[in-house]
Amino acid sequence: MNSTRVAKPHWPLLIASEKADDHEVPGGILVGAGALVIIVAGFVASAIPQSAGNLRYGVLVAAVLGFAALCRRWSVAIAVAGIGFLVFDGFLVNQLGVLSWHGWADAGRIAALGAALIFGRLAGDIGSAPRASAPQKAGNPRPDSIRS
Repeated sequence: MNSTRVAKPHWPLLIASEKADDHEVPGGILVGAGALVIIVAGFVASAIPQSAGNLRYGVLVAAVLGFAALCRRWSVAIAVAGIGFLVFDGFLVNQLGVLSWHGWADAGRIAALGAALIFGRLAGDIGSAPRASAPQKAGNPRPDSIRS
């Protein structure tokens, strides 16, 4: 009797493998792609004068909103929004990557990123939801139900 023994994965790997789709991009790759989007948005925002601070932040918020709508994962979108806040605070508000808290101004920036994150993910979920087919009329049977 020649039996081969297959090792069962530990429970975290089993849970992750049950949730993951074979064609799904790994979360780490998506976070890296999101960080690249944030860096590009940071360069674009740095070209806007400092006197237009809200417009500079709007570029970053739009980037987070767009990425959150496309990535299809809440955890990735949250991580990218966090990276976005750190990039804005460290390089566009302060200089040379210095992070500091600016009170209510930073709280408002975090709220704007949170709103972009939520609305972006909701838009992505609505956009990828399966469409309901139109109801068929009684006198017009569906082609697949016609038998010859």
